[in-house]
Amino acid sequence: MRIGRRHSKVPAEPPIQTKAVGRFAPTFLKAYLDSLNDYRQYYDDVAEIGNPNVAEYGMYFVPGISGTPGQMRLALPSVTRVFGAQIAMKALFIPSFSARAPIWDKYTVENTDEKLARLRADLVALLERFDRIIVTCSSNGVYDFLAVASTFAPGELESRVELAWVACAPDKYLPTKWQKFFYPLNGVETHGYEWFAYPNHNSLKRFNPEVVATFPWREGHQQRWLEKADIESRFVCYGVKWAYVSTTQLGFIAQHVSSLITRPWNGPAEVLIAQNDGYWQGIPHETILTTVHKYAPHARCVFRPGSHLSVVNPTTLTEMFTNVHARLAPNASRQQRPDTAMYSNGFQTSRPVGTSG
Repeated sequence: MRIGRRHSKVPAEPPIQTKAVGRFAPTFLKAYLDSLNDYRQYYDDVAEIGNPNVAEYGMYFVPGISGTPGQMRLALPSVTRVFGAQIAMKALFIPSFSARAPIWDKYTVENTDEKLARLRADLVALLERFDRIIVTCSSNGVYDFLAVASTFAPGELESRVELAWVACAPDKYLPTKWQKFFYPLNGVETHGYEWFAYPNHNSLKRFNPEVVATFPWREGHQQRWLEKADIESRFVCYGVKWAYVSTTQLGFIAQHVSSLITRPWNGPAEVLIAQNDGYWQGIPHETILTTVHKYAPHARCVFRPGSHLSVVNPTTLTEMFTNVHARLAPNASRQQRPDTAMYSNGFQTSRPVGTSG
């Protein structure tokens, strides 16, 4: 597989294959392409932190769809609290998935296969340096990892990798009513697929928790307000923040990656699930757990308050990495029983949950 083309700058005009279809699509398209050069706090291509030659621990980050390496810096306060400063962090990255590339140009089969090849090469390199590593997968990035894990001999990675899955996401994309409304207004067609932009505003939370523009975090006297535009791809048009999505193109890539997963992850895994995740909207928690255990039968799952993005915060990440760190201790047991109960606000509920896989 060849290395993807390098995006040195955002094109001044939309790519030839991108057709503005919606009534206001030309304005939206220009605003989106211009936004790819905006300042972001976490949405960038910085793929390495720390020095692996002197670090005691190695962590590998696999972003989800539309994610970037810079998002791993969200975890730094928790990572350094649990593991200290002697940790080297590396993220999956190839130039064709740059934060400054239009999202529809990233998600092709060719680019995806190249990305998976890089993921495999990165794992091999890290395991040459460290006896054991931590792999942290964000959202649906776990399916990229599982597709690559299937290419190793059974047990080869499971014996040396501690898996953490944050903001657990479905393995497929389903059609949405939002497209029927917004595609005629701002939709574009590219690579043979339809894309539309959906708004982000806190007043829309009652329709779906993932369309807010900001979200809070608080622990004791510490509190922060985080902007989605600093963490994910967002652009401003007509005074409102928006994001482009295609359930068909992204759904096709998700199906392609899932088809490469030939066996479940038979090692321990920590899985963080949002209690009010808009990507699982309307799906019972039991069904979410069934999906998780289809891919990771031995996973320990916890539900925590928040939406898909807001559930990833210093409090929940510290909890998760503390569990991972305990298994990295000398002579620590790596045996992990699947979760047998759901958790809410940090307290075990009385409702039993079955497992599958």
